[in-house]
Amino acid sequence: MNYRSFAIAFVFASICGIAAATTQASKQRLDAIWAAADDRVTQQTSIWFDDGDYPKCIHMLVIQSTYAPSDYEAVTNLGWMQENVEDWDGALATYKLYLKNNPQDKDRALPEATYLFNRKRYSEVPPLLEPVLKLNPHPNNYRILAHAYEKLKKYDDAKRVWLKYIAIAPNDDTAKANLARDEKKLRPSK
Repeated sequence: MNYRSFAIAFVFASICGIAAATTQASKQRLDAIWAAADDRVTQQTSIWFDDGDYPKCIHMLVIQSTYAPSDYEAVTNLGWMQENVEDWDGALATYKLYLKNNPQDKDRALPEATYLFNRKRYSEVPPLLEPVLKLNPHPNNYRILAHAYEKLKKYDDAKRVWLKYIAIAPNDDTAKANLARDEKKLRPSK
């Protein structure tokens, strides 16, 4: 082994040793530093938002969602700001990226589905939300899906989704009213 190979191997072994020696306390310190930085980014974004400087807000939210791609709030704030400045393609790309990068999040499809619903692209909503229903997601997943089916005049599907939702939220009177409305539309007219 020549000197250069030995030196490279020594440096690599030293780095591995240092990484292995990282203590829980140092991880906690690092987490605290990142939390403080994130809080400061959020504060500055709020200041720029209040000042009406939306391009700076968007830029800061891009940074925030890049270093925290699983942060639902950071990503949805970015998409919301992009929608506010009518950057429709940017917002959709933000939501699609979140969906792709966060398969563990049971609400991963909600931002994109909400965007599509609000843009009246109802037929694109069911393929996004149907698969996540089995994960017991946030109630808005059920609501948006059922309303999308209603807009598509697929009242049987809307009824099915409302029934699933009411089974887990039996006190939601609005959902019950929506279900009754869809059941009425399913009855043959006299």
